[in-house]
Amino acid sequence: MRRTKTLIFASRFFIVFLSIIAQAIALWILFFILGRKYQWVQFVSSAVGVMLFLYIVNKDQPAVYKLPWVIIILFAPLVGIVTYYTFGNVKLSKKQMKKFRHIYDEHHDEYYSQAEILKRMLNLRVKGLGTVRYIRSATSLPVYSNSKVSYINNGEMFFESLCEQISKAEKYVFLEYFIVEKGKMLYGVIKALEEVMQRGVKVYFMYDDVGSITKVRRRFNKELCSLGIDARRFFKFVPIVSVIHNNRDHRKIAVIDGKVGFMSGANLADEYINEKKPLGKWRDNALKIEGQATDTLVRLFIQLFNMTGGKQLDEIDFIHTDHEQFSDGYILPFGDSPYPINSEHVAETVYLDMISRAEKYLYITTPYLIVDTNITDALKTAVKRGVDVRIIIPQNPDKKIVYLLTKSACKNLCAAGVKIYAFKDGFIHSKTVLSDGEMAVVGTSNFDFRSLVHHFECATLICENSSINDIYSDFLHLFDYECVKYTAKDLKLNAFQRLIKSIAILFAPLM
Repeated sequence: MRRTKTLIFASRFFIVFLSIIAQAIALWILFFILGRKYQWVQFVSSAVGVMLFLYIVNKDQPAVYKLPWVIIILFAPLVGIVTYYTFGNVKLSKKQMKKFRHIYDEHHDEYYSQAEILKRMLNLRVKGLGTVRYIRSATSLPVYSNSKVSYINNGEMFFESLCEQISKAEKYVFLEYFIVEKGKMLYGVIKALEEVMQRGVKVYFMYDDVGSITKVRRRFNKELCSLGIDARRFFKFVPIVSVIHNNRDHRKIAVIDGKVGFMSGANLADEYINEKKPLGKWRDNALKIEGQATDTLVRLFIQLFNMTGGKQLDEIDFIHTDHEQFSDGYILPFGDSPYPINSEHVAETVYLDMISRAEKYLYITTPYLIVDTNITDALKTAVKRGVDVRIIIPQNPDKKIVYLLTKSACKNLCAAGVKIYAFKDGFIHSKTVLSDGEMAVVGTSNFDFRSLVHHFECATLICENSSINDIYSDFLHLFDYECVKYTAKDLKLNAFQRLIKSIAILFAPLM
């Protein structure tokens, strides 16, 4: 027991947690002491609070995102200033911003025959054309009509397929994940990487530093580098000095030789393959992408990898130029990024567009449902149009307060006619939207503020592709065999839970 406590207090997570608290307290104490000694400091603090208030109110963002900061600043100006400095703003250097914007500034429309593809979609009256046009307008990324998508409905199959494709690598492997944790899954991937590196394959590995903070040692990337892997931590956390605690890399991308890629909800940790079951059975999914559409995965990976410093990668060295040709609908992988790095919330707008276009049915899986009224109102309106709207959430929560907010939102939607299902005795982590059997989105963006506003995310829009049939079949299997349908009574909160929810909801946009 003593050893367990020692490990907890010596863990990197505990050190990071203390450093964040220490950082905030130190800044607050500094303001407080100086304010008592020097009256002008109080005046400056008040002036800064007023300016920060006006800055936030006038930001080009929905009011729901501004409300928590306004509340904090009005009731506790010093706390508000310190908290906003620590958590509230995205700060990238001009050099970092240039690297990030590169893939969005290079259109490649002629190379990817965009005029021809869009005209064909218009002539065939493809339902997802409007959504495609929006994503292209927001990101400049191309839509592909010559690529293949395979739907993988669980983490175990994804792990097997990923290792299989790595074993076939001839030139390079890209891996980008939010969480990496030592165990069967990570060691299996590393073993496959070591084998291909023996024949000269280059490996580039990036994981989010805060996302993996409780999972691996601080210098785990150095352990990987000692194996010959170019491994980097995204936005490295430096205790006390660092103020970037938000805007994490939540993307999950793998690319092999620029020919095959994966985009998934699954990270490289054992719960994703049910080797560990802290929350019961874990359900996730992934897309295997083959053909020219992997070009976008290459660019998305390089986009964030080059922001970590070190040797810069040039996409021309990694884009494959002789892709196998497929003919199976339309595929558009895309990235999303936090404001103000990207002025639009791309994933949220795509979700809203799909909800508004649904005519027959709309099926959604999400581990969290904490959204503004735009999405909830759109879902209610869809029900009024006669759309069969169904949402699957976990039965076993991983974050209790977040789950209270999710259940509260679901209760509201249930009363409006949305059918709510819970993944029985487990946790569903997949983020999937399916509309009318004609278009679907699979990726990393949850239905919460953290994904839709604060993090770097990725997803793939699929239109009139055969993989949509597999996604539809998976939903039917979930509804019939792996989920329980909730009633309003099942979603009811007790008095204490309602109190916690009423407070937490004020700060939901920060969660």
